[in-house]
Amino acid sequence: MQPLRKLMNILKENNLTISAAESCTGGYLSYLLTQLPGSSAVFKGGLVTYSLEAKNSLLGINKKLLEHTQGISAEVALQLSEKTAQSLNSDIATAIVGAAGPGSVNKIPTGTVFIAVHSRKKTCVKKFIFTGSRSQVRKQAAYTAINQILSVLSYF
Repeated sequence: MQPLRKLMNILKENNLTISAAESCTGGYLSYLLTQLPGSSAVFKGGLVTYSLEAKNSLLGINKKLLEHTQGISAEVALQLSEKTAQSLNSDIATAIVGAAGPGSVNKIPTGTVFIAVHSRKKTCVKKFIFTGSRSQVRKQAAYTAINQILSVLSYF
């Protein structure tokens, strides 16, 4: 839990807030972000935008993009992070989309995950390939998102 504690301390020390849009992790990152006492001071909220419809109706992601990518792409993750920051009025927002398994999605191999982090100073999106069971992929994605957020916070 060390990176999580570090993240929460940096957010509190810099008076920053964070939010999340999650797809393949199904809210696991939000669960982690609320593990430590006092997290309500920095965590604005999380949206589980699991379906293509939720990505479109809750955050306005273009339907054609969603249908073309099945919601799994760098562009979708990037847009989700940006729109989550706007929607929840947070300083930082992250988004996680991917194919957790057990099978591939639209020829996207199991374990493929895109994690985007958006802030006023830096926005990035990275592709990861995780291995293991569905549960393991989801956990790896959530913990990797914490490290990606920490990386972006180094610009503050």
